[in-house]
Amino acid sequence: MYVIRGANGNIYPVDRSVFRVAETTTGYKLTHFTPNAASVATNANPAAATAGDELGYIGKTGRFVAITDPAT
Repeated sequence: MYVIRGANGNIYPVDRSVFRVAETTTGYKLTHFTPNAASVATNANPAAATAGDELGYIGKTGRFVAITDPAT
């Protein structure tokens, strides 16, 4: 299951979120993130991601595994 871990430690499922990822020299990072997809209007921008937010998944051990670099 893909999730976004907020800088505050909260975990949000990506299927109920709106987010953007941008390419960097070291991979990818989360640039925009809004946890409630219904709060973003069509053709509107999601809110800027808080520094430290990461896109990842929950591994077999139940721990978060990051796919992207932390947002800045």
